[in-house]
Formats: sequence, structure tokens, C-alpha cells
Amino acid sequence: MEDVVVAPPPEHDGSSPLKEWRLKLQAGTLTRSDFIDYFKKESPKYFEFQTEMETDAPYTPTSDESAYESDDDNILFSDYIPLEDHVQLNAKTTKLLQEIKRLQESKHAVTCGSLKCMFKESLAKEEIIDVMVEFMLGDNPKTALEKLQLEGNTATVCGKVFKNGEPTYSCRECGVDPTCVLCVNCFKRSAHRFHKYKMSSSGGGGCCDCGDDEAWKRDQYCELHLANRKNPLESKIITDAVLERAEICFSAVLAFCVNYLEIEPNASLQCLDGEVDGANFCTVLYNDESHTFDQVIQTLTKIAKCRHKDAMEIVAAIDREGRAVVKCDTFKECNDLKTAIENQMIPPSGLLTNARHSQSLRTSVLNINSVACQQFALQLLSWFQEFLVRHYLFRKIFATLVQQKNESFCIRLILEYDVKLWKTARTCWHRLLISGMLMEYENKMVLAQEFSRRYATIVEDFISDDHDHSFSIVSLSVQLFTVPSIAHHLIAQEGILDKLLHTFYHVAIEKFIHNRRLHFSKNIASMAFFKRANYILYDLRYLLSLKPEVLSNELRSGFLEGCKALMRVLNVMQGMESITRQMGQHMDYEPEWECAFNLHIKLASTISQVIEWAASDFKLLKKLYKMTVRSLVTNNFIVGSEKVEPKNVAGHVANCLIYDVSLRPVSIHLPLSRFYAGIYLHLGAHDMTYDSLQAETEALNIKLTPREIIEPVLCTQAMIAQVAAGMWRRNGYSLLHQLYFYRNVRCRVEMLDRDIVCLQIGASLMESNEFLIHMLNKFNMIAWAQPTYEMDLAQSPLDDEFMRQLSMTDEFLELLIVIIGERWMPGVSLVSEEDRLRKEIIQLLCTKSHSHSELSRALPDGNGGSNDSIIEDVINTVAVFKKPIGAESKGVYELKEHLYEEFNVYFYHYTKEDKSKAEELQRERRKAKKQLVCCPPPMLPQLTPAFKSMANILQCNVFLSITTMVMDRALDPRSRSFTESHLQKVLHLLGFAIQEELSEHYPFLSFYERSQKFGILDKLEELARCSRLEAHRDFVLWTIKRYKDLQAKQAPNVGSTSTGASTSSGIQQSQQCEDLPLTSEQQARLDKEARSRLAAERRAKIMAQMQNAQKSFMKSNAEMFASTSTSNDEAAASSVQKPGDSLMDWEDIKDPREEELGATALPLSEVVSCLGQRRSAFEAGDNSFKCILCFEDCSVSSHGPPLVSSAFLQTSRVISFKSSVAGLKAALHVSCCGHVMHYNCWKEYYSSEESKELRRPQRNRVSLTQAQNVEFHCPYCRTLSNTVLPVSEALAKFSPPTSTTTSTLTSASMASTSTGAGGGSADSVLPLDCFVEIMRTLATELKTFQTVSDKDQPLIHKYPSCIAIIRKSNIIGDVAQLERSAQIIEKPAMNQNWTEVMDSFHKAMRNAMQSQLQGTLSKDAPNGADIELDTVSLLWDTCSYTLQALETYLYAIQKPLKAELPMRHQSCASNFVRACALYSSDLKPTQIRGQSEQAAKLLDTIFNQKGPCVLEWDCFHMLVQLNFMGPNLLVAADAKKAIIPSGSMFDFYILQTCFLANLTKAVIYFDYDKEVERRKASHGDGDGVGVGDGCDDVVDEDSEDRMQQSTSMSMSMSVPSGSEMGRTKRPLEQLSKYQQAMSMFYLEHNLAARVRYFELHGRQREDYEEMAMRAALEDCTPEHLALLLDYVEQEMKPFLRCACLFYRCMTDVDFPSTFPTDKPDRFDLMCQYLGLEPQLGVYFDMESVYATMMQSFASHTYIRTDLFERAVSKPTPTPSPPPSSVMASSSTSTTESAEESSRTLVPCQRPLPHLVTLYEDYSDLINSVSDIFCPNNEREEMKTPTMCLICGTILCGHSYCCQPELGKMNVGACTHHAHDCGAEVGIFLRIRDCQVVYLGRGKGCFVQPPYLDEYGETDQGLRRGNPLRLCKAAYDRIFLQWLGHNLHEEIARLNENANVAVTQWHHM
Repeated sequence: MEDVVVAPPPEHDGSSPLKEWRLKLQAGTLTRSDFIDYFKKESPKYFEFQTEMETDAPYTPTSDESAYESDDDNILFSDYIPLEDHVQLNAKTTKLLQEIKRLQESKHAVTCGSLKCMFKESLAKEEIIDVMVEFMLGDNPKTALEKLQLEGNTATVCGKVFKNGEPTYSCRECGVDPTCVLCVNCFKRSAHRFHKYKMSSSGGGGCCDCGDDEAWKRDQYCELHLANRKNPLESKIITDAVLERAEICFSAVLAFCVNYLEIEPNASLQCLDGEVDGANFCTVLYNDESHTFDQVIQTLTKIAKCRHKDAMEIVAAIDREGRAVVKCDTFKECNDLKTAIENQMIPPSGLLTNARHSQSLRTSVLNINSVACQQFALQLLSWFQEFLVRHYLFRKIFATLVQQKNESFCIRLILEYDVKLWKTARTCWHRLLISGMLMEYENKMVLAQEFSRRYATIVEDFISDDHDHSFSIVSLSVQLFTVPSIAHHLIAQEGILDKLLHTFYHVAIEKFIHNRRLHFSKNIASMAFFKRANYILYDLRYLLSLKPEVLSNELRSGFLEGCKALMRVLNVMQGMESITRQMGQHMDYEPEWECAFNLHIKLASTISQVIEWAASDFKLLKKLYKMTVRSLVTNNFIVGSEKVEPKNVAGHVANCLIYDVSLRPVSIHLPLSRFYAGIYLHLGAHDMTYDSLQAETEALNIKLTPREIIEPVLCTQAMIAQVAAGMWRRNGYSLLHQLYFYRNVRCRVEMLDRDIVCLQIGASLMESNEFLIHMLNKFNMIAWAQPTYEMDLAQSPLDDEFMRQLSMTDEFLELLIVIIGERWMPGVSLVSEEDRLRKEIIQLLCTKSHSHSELSRALPDGNGGSNDSIIEDVINTVAVFKKPIGAESKGVYELKEHLYEEFNVYFYHYTKEDKSKAEELQRERRKAKKQLVCCPPPMLPQLTPAFKSMANILQCNVFLSITTMVMDRALDPRSRSFTESHLQKVLHLLGFAIQEELSEHYPFLSFYERSQKFGILDKLEELARCSRLEAHRDFVLWTIKRYKDLQAKQAPNVGSTSTGASTSSGIQQSQQCEDLPLTSEQQARLDKEARSRLAAERRAKIMAQMQNAQKSFMKSNAEMFASTSTSNDEAAASSVQKPGDSLMDWEDIKDPREEELGATALPLSEVVSCLGQRRSAFEAGDNSFKCILCFEDCSVSSHGPPLVSSAFLQTSRVISFKSSVAGLKAALHVSCCGHVMHYNCWKEYYSSEESKELRRPQRNRVSLTQAQNVEFHCPYCRTLSNTVLPVSEALAKFSPPTSTTTSTLTSASMASTSTGAGGGSADSVLPLDCFVEIMRTLATELKTFQTVSDKDQPLIHKYPSCIAIIRKSNIIGDVAQLERSAQIIEKPAMNQNWTEVMDSFHKAMRNAMQSQLQGTLSKDAPNGADIELDTVSLLWDTCSYTLQALETYLYAIQKPLKAELPMRHQSCASNFVRACALYSSDLKPTQIRGQSEQAAKLLDTIFNQKGPCVLEWDCFHMLVQLNFMGPNLLVAADAKKAIIPSGSMFDFYILQTCFLANLTKAVIYFDYDKEVERRKASHGDGDGVGVGDGCDDVVDEDSEDRMQQSTSMSMSMSVPSGSEMGRTKRPLEQLSKYQQAMSMFYLEHNLAARVRYFELHGRQREDYEEMAMRAALEDCTPEHLALLLDYVEQEMKPFLRCACLFYRCMTDVDFPSTFPTDKPDRFDLMCQYLGLEPQLGVYFDMESVYATMMQSFASHTYIRTDLFERAVSKPTPTPSPPPSSVMASSSTSTTESAEESSRTLVPCQRPLPHLVTLYEDYSDLINSVSDIFCPNNEREEMKTPTMCLICGTILCGHSYCCQPELGKMNVGACTHHAHDCGAEVGIFLRIRDCQVVYLGRGKGCFVQPPYLDEYGETDQGLRRGNPLRLCKAAYDRIFLQWLGHNLHEEIARLNENANVAVTQWHHM
């Protein structure tokens, strides 16, 4: 809150409190109550509330009321009224409140009362806190505190408390766990900055761990805190007396704060000073997390009768502080409001429903003095927290005080009463505890012990409360439980593990237990409640995050106690949410399943941690194993009293449990069985076995058989198989969701993976045949495994049940593959955790190349997430990182080639999609390498001794009989129970068996021997020949090959009886090899060869036929062929003689001299010019189109139906621009896609789009202005549009150039005309000097016309006629010459619809500009003339702005004019220029009147030098205005005549005039010394070739970069410009004349030269000093002039490029072929095209009209005197062009009165716009805003600091606290800023989220930020936290979208997606 300075209160009773306290201290009677009473008495003095009255009806106060207002200066009438600080009440304030109430009740006036409360903190500190500090520290507290600071004993631990959103850093290399974080200051000064660190944003409430030895493996201290370690603990300043006084003060502060800081305090009663009737009460509204902002705003406006704006500010204050005062009045009034608010039923919101969603808002009525005491208590706590940080001894006193158990402020009570506080009060207490108790280890231990003893109470309070976790005292657990020594102490001594789990059981899950199983109800309230209880499980994770090296007996017993509680939880979770298959009808409603999975996800990491702890200690593991076995035996889920039946397969019998999964309940949740599997894996490491432990447990009458271990898991697997077979379809989606999460990376570690281990345990403990029979039984496949199955099947029909059986067989075989093959698990095989991770990554990379983030997401989190570095090391061993190419792509990891051999197609973490994708890739890869096209099984790792017997499955009889049975059925064509996938899986299993035996890991394995008995090899060979199984032939061949490898290895043992036997077997083998069929690859190759052979034969046959036909034709037409052959021979001969004649040679070989000289070397007849005497003929382009809506062919013509093209009109401030329309801050830009349609077709389409747009309320697009153009998409290309442009014919068709203009003139006549002489052969057209005189006369006439007041004549007759103008201008010429020069024609008749299109375009412009017009188009109904004036001038402005923006964009992307332009740019420019030109000839009388005013000013400025000087002109802008505005005023008197600007001589003269003005500017701006220095700096004294010649950067650093683009400095230094480059050789005298003229002009007008002369001679150079001028001429060397000309050419280029674009569209004369297409545009070529003289020397000839005009421009009084004096008075002259900042200011209106300051100089070449320069390192950017406070609240840091990338301003984004008004609507700070800064569109970087937002009119979108990590990926929301660096290409992409005016288009494109979340963009 703002501190208000008022006079200090008078001293009390003449004696200060300080004296009293000191006297009492001496007397020994001073107690804390003296301080408390003083606080209570004084604090209300600094609290004020102010009330504003806003009356809708006029109201005059009575004399008494007026007196209140004048007398009481403290009562201010301000805009709004939130809470948190209050005022002295007296009779007057009471009376005023009563008066407000009277007014509110009055029938004659409606009054809204607004309230603003404030607590004067600075005064309270001065008068109360500083006095107390003086009492503690003595008479000079400031000095004492400074000395204390110099002693430096603050603390070795940082302990900075984080605010919400503050950046934090954790070190991946050194942090003990991810909760160990550093603040910005410590991070900057620590060694971790150079390690692999992680950035994130704090949720608030945590603190910095710098200096905590237990938080870091190394580099525990930053530089700052390392220094503090050396400081002594005692202090010279803090004596015993100081400590004694401090103890009294500290206890007083604590007692006062505890007493007053409660939501419902007794303080209200204690502070009552008399009457209950007085207005001494307030209604306070408190924060909760259940109601939305809108709900509370609605309540306040409805019940408390607040204005909407006030309600929003109150709500912002409640959200920020936790409460706000909404009313100050009598107790009755306040209490009535409280009742009304509490009784208000708030409708539940669909978005936010939780436990309290239907509860009322929390309110209380407090005495004003109570509120004042509470505010002071908050201030005291904040001060106290900062004070404690100053010294260790202060913290020691504090810790001693809060440990006194009988005090009201002991730790226990502080912890317990946290729930009674509001948000700010809680935060203050938490910070105090962190600063006072967590800095020293002993204090931290004390707090941890108290916290753990009160844990159950605190947690229960938290669950019943509704504040966020970060605002609850429970959040302190992360500070205490993550310290390893404290955590271990609490487990050992306080039994915290048991307490946490016990609390969780009773608080969270006990009420959901039914029949000893958990079953969550489908109730939203219980879900919210359960969510809060889950924080206990986070605390569990913290406690166990670091396992101890050695376990003491106490720690072991404490841990085991906790494990008992865990078993209790797991016991009720075993089988929770069980499901039964729906048989008849579909399930009525989806059951609740999410709670169970949330519980599992939260508990899974704790289970893993418990297993890790147990694995490290033999005794612990043994006890935990027995405990788990006992729990499993007592839990009767599935394995209860089920009956057992013997089942027989392949001669083996097994007693199987009969539990039908398809009829009985099954569950996915089996945490107890899985916990057992986890524990079992670690037994082998301690030399324990199942059997040895079984003996011990049996002695305790606990027996767990292997069958009971696997049964629940086997039932779950059978259920999953049945779901895949489609048997559970009627159970709805909830089951499918559960199965998805079962396999999902977040759950599978403690679900799927453990289940497979569980089955592997069963496989290793049971006899292999028995195990397989159990599996077959559970899958209902005992019958399938019998040899008679096929015969039985023949009798039954092929129904659904049969198809399900086929699917079940697939699932059974796949599960068997997984059990045998998925053994990359420490404990099952001899592998490490890294090997397991490696396998996972290899399998992932076999599906596709993954980016780093995709890989991270696909891998399970390690415990605590500290395995990042391990993951990266493993990734680097198996994959190669491919860096990203371009800004759009990501870097990806690709698997190393040799590791593809380890691919397993049946990997158990694959989804079906992954599997098919990976299989396809593997097949393609092997095909490309010409290997067998199949996916063979990989080699398996060796099993541990405990699991060794599992390998026996691969040779047992049941296994072999199953495999042979599948192969037999495959070979039998009549078999019905076979599918090809069965064979593929069996081959995979056989591959495993062969490879296991080849590995020789298991001596007992004799698969080869047993397989011979079953004849497996013969069956395989038979399969290879079977044509039906061609798809699997390669796999069969691979299996045979591996089998034969095994045979070769076993052969010596098998048949070594005689040599003959072995040779015969060898022969037999080779024969078998020959008999084997070809592989699919070989077969395909043979087929391909056969096909190509046949095709070649057919081709040869056809060719022969064609040749025969040709010969017969030539015979029948012999004479014709004879004549052709002779001419061909001649042509061949001539081509041999003259190779240079061919077109290709002309193109390829250029004369080097011609290359250098460019267009000037071309003969006159070949020069292409669009203007002037040598104007080229216009070539009619293609005029025919196809309408994109009705698909009819159409062509552009003035009499046919009008055609239009959809266009987008937007306000813009991308390039700086000074509008000719008064009051406009922005320009308009037009873009167009170029697709053509009939106007009538478009109108139909538009009306349907308009109605569709109005029916889309869900898009939440808020209209920020009254009238907005309805947006639609081009029907063809979906480009965003909001208006249409007419498609017109070429202008030359309306106004063809006269024959004399286009006739080729001799060079002599040209020279005479170009110099402007009025004779010679210039009879045909008027020369330039006549044009100038005509324009001057026209300006005078128009000004005279403005003053004419004769209203009798029609307006049209008042304009001057052509004859009158010629007569008055005193020129030698007639009307015919004028008509030829200006191309005056009969006014063309425009189609009625064409005018309609242009009117709609004008309306669109008015709508787009409405917010910028500053009231011109207000509701006060302005007259039509004003509007027309605005829009006509606006049309010319828009045309020039659009062309300048296009030129700037082309420059930025380095495209010359001749380069291929996109259709949208070409069609937009030409259609728009044509439309403007035609419109200028068809203005209404009112518009002509407005234009004549503008033209009079413009012509006066240019030709009479009245108004702005040439340095203030934007020459291209003026050129466009003159072209469209000037000529038609010549014929305004004749309504039948018109001038269509289309390249007449007058258009050429306008161009020459603006060209000369620009030339003059460049000469005045030139500074020789600066230019030389700049060139040296940029080119290192090189040859002066400009940056633009190469590929310069897209984004220039500043405006000067652009000026470096230089075509050449090859001009001869001995002679000036125009020497050898002219078209005709000129005599030497003429050359020296040009040089002299140029030097004279330069010395006379160049600002730098004039300033230099003044500095040398102390006076200005006079015009008559010819001698001095001649002397100066000698100093002006040819090098000097060469540099000047080169500079001028550079400065003129942007103007010439814009002019080329403009006249190209106007005249339709295409750019000549000499224009470059891949290099920068050349000055001389552009001049040539525009008909200008490229040799600049010509323009300085004193005898020509050019020099006269330039003299006129340069002689403006402002340039000659004011600017010169300003340059001389400054220490450094400023003749160079103004920097971008000066130019930018032109877009803002200056209100300074002085003419000097209102002038804005415009450079010749406008600076290239650029976005703000960002930090390279993202952490620097985030740190730069870490201390920025919210502009509306000095206490609060900005929660969402957002940077405008256009100007760099930091704003508060997405918050109700900073909402300015835009129009009549409250909008977010960014929306408001975008309106001014970017003309309604902005680019914002949300710094703490690393998100870029494009914000348009009430809509927006998120785009990729320009910051990428080392893997080329963005990190929006800082989820991964990798260090980010600025990517130039990504930033350039954003820049070019902005520069190209594509932001609105991008927003629309990204919002087209229906899945875009609804966002209220206008609140941003």
C-alpha cells in the first residue's frame, strides 16, 4: 500500500515511551505487557479508511456536508476501495458515513460507496518499531546495526524464503535430491553455475539451501556464505544488557502477534472502546480456494452493491493478501452484510468443484481497532523476520523463547494455530520460523521434533482447510524431512514413519474400506479430500529419499515399525477396486478408478524406497521378507479357500486352483504381491533363498507356496488377455483406462514390471511343466493343448467364442515370451540398473528417433529424479545425437547401427502401435542390408542362481509339445485353430531355446537333444517349403540356420562314432541346404529380374515397329525431307562459325566491362524505363481469372461484373510513420492473398460467414472496440481477411501514353529537356521548370479557394481551370502541352459496384482506425466531410505505408526487387495502387474539398518552402500523396475530365521533385569524418564493399547497419562522378564544372562542413566570400566527393526501391532483365528504370532547374539557422541522420509548445525495425526480473512478469491486480500495452513460463519461444528445467512474422484447431 505522510502524533503526557521503559527496566518492573499495551494503543493511529461517493444523479451538498469535505483533509475521494489498512475515526467520519448511507437510501440519487483502507507502515515503523529498536540497542541503533553488519555474522545458511513464481536453481551433479535449491544470488556466486543445473519456478514457501552441508555433495557454499563461516559467533555490540532487553521485546512481539492474528480473534472484544453503535466496525471477506474470481465479484456487486471495478480490485486484494475490508459501518450494518454474503448461494462452477464448492464465502465482523492491531502485527512479524537474520544471538533468544512450553507463543501453539490465520498472516509466520529456526542445526532439530509430534493434528487441520499446500504450515515438511540426519533421527527416535502411515491410514483411507478392501466412492468431495491427504505420501518420500550407509538398531526398529504400518495399507489395497466381467448388459455407470491409481502413483516411489532401504541391510531384509509373507498368507484375495483340480497336459499333471477370471472378481491392484516380488529380488545378494526362509516361516505356521505367489498375478494377466480378446467390452471405458495406466511409464515400474518378476519367481520355484499347465489352465487352454483339439473343433461352429480362443492363444504365447525374455532386471539376471536402462532406450529407439524430451518422458522417474546424469551417460553409449536443422526441428537421438541386433519385437513395454512400427522399421532395415527379412529374438543375459531353473521351461515336455503342435497345425491346411501370429511367436520361443543352449550358461539345458525326439528340424524345413506361410519364410530360415549352428556344436558329441558317418552326415547336410527354398529377398529379386527382362523385350519390339513406320513415311514424302535436310546443314555450318550467336551463349558469357558499368552501358533502344521521355511501352498482362467460389471464367473489365480479392486490413506501428491525418498514432497496412472472386459471390459468402461468426460464443473472443470488421477466411487458401480489394484493369488501359511521349527522342533533345530548358524540341510536353511553376500557382489558387465564401456558385466552379493556371504561372506553353504532359482524359465511367467495393473498404478503414482516431468518430455524429477527409487521406497513407513495409520486409529477407515475389505481395501491391489511382480520379465534391486543403499545404511545403523543412519530409510518403492528390486538382473545375496517375510526364516530374528532395537531405546529413571512421570500423580498412553485398544478418543491430549496403566505390578518384560512366563522353571543362558545382553545393549546405568552418574561423561563411569558397574547394578532394556520392547512393536506395515498386504497379512496365535476382538492387539500374539520370553530378549543374530546386530545398530558414545553431552549441555536431529513437518518436504526438522540440527529423533511409535484444542465457533473463514488484502492490513481486518484445517493457501478465481501462472495459496490462505499442497486436514473452504469446484483438495464441536447450528443444513452463540459450533462427522467425505483418494470421491459424483451450485473452 502507498504510505501517506502525515504529521507525527503528539508526545503522550510529555514523556516518551522510551523513557518510561528505561525507568521501569532500572526499577525491574518492565514486563512484556508494557510493550503490548503500547502497541495496542498506538497502532490504530496509523490506520485509515477513505470513502468515495459516486452519484449518478446531480447532487449538491448542504453547507454542513461541504464543511466536512473542506475541513477533514484526511478523507480523500479516490477511485477504488480494497482493504488492508485503516483510519482514525472521529465524529466527522461517522457523520460522513451516515450521510453516505442516507444518500444510498435516497430515491433521488443512486450512490455507490467505495472504500480504500491503508495502514501507514512507514510512520508506524518510525514511531513504534524504531523506538523499540532504540530501546534494545541503545541511543544510536543505526550505528549499532551498521557495526553489526560489519562483524558479518549473519549466517552460513542462506535461508532466503521464496515467493511464488521466484526462480530457483538445483544442481543435477551436486544436489542430494531435487528439493535442494539455490536462490538467484547464491547461484550466481556458486560453482554450480558451471555444472549441469536445472531451473524452475518456486511455488512459494521454500527456502534457499546454500550453506547446508547435508543438501549438497560438494560446493556447499557460495562465495558470500563461505566468507560468513570465518566470522566469530559472539559479538562486541550485543552485550548481555542488550540481550536482556531484546528478550523482553521479542516476547512482547510474539505475544502480541499470537494474540491478534486470528480470523476470529478475542481481540475484537478487547479493543472495544465504548459504544457499539458507532461506525467502528468492518466486514472482512476472506480468501478461499473454492470459489472463482467471477463468483466473488458477482457476490460483491450483488450483495455489497460495489461497482464492478471496485469488486475486481477487492477480489485482487483478497487473492493477494488473503482478505479485504468490504465495508466500514456500525456493527448492525456490518453484521447484516456478513449474513447476506454467507447466505448467498453461489451456483457451482463446472470448472472448479471441490469439497467447499457449495459452501458460503468466509466473512467476519471486526472492530476497526482490531483490524489496525492485526495490520501492525503483520508489519511486526515482517520486521522481526528481517531482524533475526542479522545475528546468531538474536536467533538464539528467539529459539529459547519459542521452546518455553507454558507460553502462548511456544512452537506447538504456533504450529497448531496456523489454520486459524489468513494467507498473509500464515506466510509471515512461516518466514519467521524459517529465519529463526532453520539457520542453525540445533534449532532445526527442535522444530523438526515438535513438527513430527504434532504431525497428525496439523495434517488433519490441513485436510479440513481449503488453502493451498504452499500456504499451510504442512509445507514446512520439505525443509525438515529432506535433511538426511534429521529424517533418520525422526524415524529412529520419534517413529515418524509409523506416524505418517498411521495418519494416512486413519485420515485418508479408513472410511473407504469395505470388507477389508479399499473401494473409493464416486464422489467429487471425497476426491478433493483424498487429494489433500496425498501430501502425507510426499512427506514419506522426503523422509526416505536418502538411505543411510549403516543402520543403527534404533533406526532399524523405527523403520520396521513404519513397514508394519505400510503392510497394513498394502493389505487393504491388495485387490482394491476389483471388477467382475459384465455378461448380459452393459455397465450402468463407469466406476471410480482414478483415486486408486492416484494412490498407487503417490505410493509407488515410497514402496521402491522401502525396498531399497531393506536391500542394504541383511537383518532388515530378512524381517521385512517374513512380514510380507505373513501379510500375503493372511490376505485371502483370490487365493482363499478355492478348490483345486488336477489338470493333464502332455503326460504331466498339475493341481490347479479353479478360479474363473471371466466370472469372478479380479483386480489390477496387487501391491502386496508386487512388494513381495521386489523384496525377493534382493535375497540372492545376501545369500538367502526361498527354501532357507521357507523353513523359518513354516516354523511360525506361515506357509506361502509358489502357486499362491503367482495366482493373483496370473488372474490379472488372464483378465488382460481376455480384454484384448474382446471379452470385457461391456465393462466400459474405465477398464481400458486402467489397463492403459497399468502399462504407462508412470505406473509400470510397480505394476507390470513387478507382475512379470512375480511370474518369473513362480517359474523358477515350480517344476517347469507344472508352471506351464497352471498358465494354460488360467487362460482356459488345457483343451487347446490336447492333440485331439482339432477333431473336437470340427464338430463345433465358428462362433465368437472360437475367435476369442485364437486371440487368447496369442496372448498366452506372448506372455510366455515375456516371462522367458524380459529378464533385464537386477536380481533376475546378472545385469545392473544401467543395463536395464540401456535395454529400455535401445527398444525405444528401435521404434523411431527420439528427441531428448521424448526419451525422458518415456523412461520411468528414478527415485527422487537424481538419475538424470546416469540416463544421459547411458543414452550417449547407445545413440548418436543428430543436431536440429532450422528453427522448427528438434535434435534427435538415433540408435547406433550395431545395436539393432538387440531388438526384441515382443518387448513388454511396447504398445500395439509401437510394436508394429518397430517391426516395420526392422524389416525395412534388414531388407536394405540384404539380410533375412524377419525380427529374430536377441541374445538373453545370464540368469542369477535363484532364477536359473527358469531356463528349464525351454526344454520341458509341455513346452516342446506346444511348439510342435502349433507347427503341425500350421502345416495342416485344414487346421482351424491356427493363425500366422501363433507360428511367429513359437519361432521366437524356439529362437530363445536355441540361443540359450548356444550360450552355454546352463549345463542342465539340452534342448537340442530333446528337440530331436520331437523332430523339430524336420518340421522347420517343411515349414520353409510351405507356400501358405511365405510371410514367415525368412524367420523359419533364420531358425533353421541357428538350429544348425547348434547342431554343428553338438555334432561331435552326437555322431562321432566313425569318420564315414560324419562325412555322410556332412553330405546330407549340404544336400539339405541345396533343397532349402530361397529367402523372400532372393525370391523378390528373381521376380524383379524376370519382369524387367519381359519389359525390355516388349520395348524393343515396339521400337522396331515405330522405326519401320517412320521409314515408310519418309519414302512416301521424299521431296519434303530433301528440302529440310539442306536448310539444316546450313544452320549447322553457321552455328559452327559463330558460337556466340546462340541464346545460351549470350546469357552465359558477359563482357566484364558491361558487368561493371551495368545499365548505363546498354544502347538507348534497349533501356527499359517506366517513366520519363524514354518510357517503355506497357505490356498487357493476363486479365482472365477463375472465380474461386462459382468456378466461372471471368476477366477484368470496366463494364463487366466487378471482381474482388479478399484482403486483411490492420493497424500497424511496425515501421515508424507520420500520418497526414491528424490525431492518428498508427498507420494502416493491407495484405491480400490474391485469389479472385465475383463481388456478388463474395457478398453471399460473407453474409454466411458473418452469421457463423456470431454463433461462436464459446471461442471467448471479447470485442475490445465498438465497431470491428468481421473476420473471415479466404474460401480458397484460408488466409485471414476482413475486407475486399477491387481487382482493376491496368491503369495504362484507361489513360494510354500519348504517341509523342513514347516516341524515341534523340540524345540531344533529351539532354536539353532533362536540364529543364524551355525550348528546343520540348514543344510536345511541358518541361520540369514549367511543372514547378504550375504547382506553385496551384498551391496559391487552392489557398485562395479555401478563403472564398461565395456560396451561390456550385462548388465545382470555384476550382481554378487549366487555362487560368497556365496564364497565372507565366510559363511558355499551352493547354495542349499540359494535357499531353498530365495525360488529361475523359472521366471513365466506373461500375456502380466498384464504388460500392471502395466504400466498403473505406468503412473497413474507419472501423480499423476507430480506437486511434481519438474521438473524431465519436457518437456525436460528425459531419460526413470530416469522415471522408479522414478516409481519403488515410487511403493514400495506407498505400505508402504498405509499400514501405513491403520494401522493408524484402530488405530484411535479402530479396531484390526482381526476385520471385509471392503472389500475395504482388497482387496486393498492384491491386491496391490501381484502386487508389482510379479512386483519386473519381472523388465526390466533399472529398475534393477536403483534398484541396491537404494539397494546398503539401504543395506549399514542397514548392514554396513554407512549413516543415526538407529534413522533416518522408519523401516517398509525399510522392504517393502528390501522385494521387495533386494532378486531379488541375481538372477539378471540369467534372468530365480526369487524370488517372499512370506514368505521365507529370508523374515523372513528381518523382524527380521527391528524388531531388531526398538527394538534398543526404548531402546535408553527410559527415565525412564519421563516414571514414565507420567504414574503417566495419570493413577493417577494406575496399568499402558494403555488408549488403554479402548475406548480412536478417536483424540489424541498429539503423546504421542498413546504411552499409554499397554497390561500389569503384569511382575514379581523379575525376568526379559522371566521367566515364555517362552515356556520351563529355569534355573535360564540363567535368570540372560538375565537380565544382557539387563541391560548392556541399560546402554551402552540408551541416558538418558548415560547423567545421565555424569552429575554424569562429563565424559562418558568407555567400559573397568567393575567395574563401575557392580556397575551400581545393580541400574538397575527389576522394571526398567520391565518398559523398557513395554515401548518397546508399541513402537513396530505400526511396528508389519503394518508387520502383510503386511505379511498377502504376505503369505495369516490368523490371528489366538487367535487374539482379540474387544480389542487392543497384542504384544505377533503379535510376535507369525510373527514367532518372544515374550520374548524380548532373543534378548539381548550376544552369539546370535541378540545382535551383535543390538550392530551394536546402535554403529553408530552419536548416540555415536553427539547426546550425543547435549543432554548433552541442559539444559534438549532429549532422548525421537521426538514430532510430528519433525516428520512432515521430509516431508519438509531441505536446511541447516550442517549435524546436516539435520538429521531427526523418532520415533518408529509415532504420530497420527490430525486436528487443534478449539475453543469450535464459537464466540471466529470469534473474533480471526476480526483484520486479507488481506496480499496484509494493509488497508483492510480479507473479507473471511479461516482456513486450517490441519495446522491452516489463508488464504484469494475467492478473486482476493490474487492469487498466481500455475504452469502457477493464483489460489486462498486456492487452492495454499492445493497443498502444503495437497498434492492437503485441508479442510478449512470459518470462517465468518461457512462453511467447501473440496477442491480438481479444484473442491470442502461444508460440514456440526463441530459447532452446542443448538438444534444440523449447521448455514451455520450465518443466524439464534444462539451461536454455537464445536461438537466433527461432528469434528471427518471430521477428519476420512481426515485420511481415503476419501476427493476426498466425493467431487465427493456431486458433482454428478445435482443441485449443478457451483462454480469456483480454485479461492478459
